[in-house]
Amino acid sequence: MTEKKVTMRVFGMTCDDCVRTVTDGLEKQGADVLSISLSNGIAIVKIDDAKISAENLIKAPVFGEESHYKAQLRRVE
Repeated sequence: MTEKKVTMRVFGMTCDDCVRTVTDGLEKQGADVLSISLSNGIAIVKIDDAKISAENLIKAPVFGEESHYKAQLRRVE
């Protein structure tokens, strides 16, 4: 198990329900959500790199074609 801290920019969030939806979507992929800021659109999560990569995390269904949320990787530590 290799834990990584992933910082990403999330586009399309406009309210607390959006934050909740993105949080749920990330958790379904196995991410441990540390924080999501609605004001600056930054999400910080912890992942097990053996289960999901940061690159695949931003391709999660919550950020898919049918979703208005999009994500961009900023940092992986």
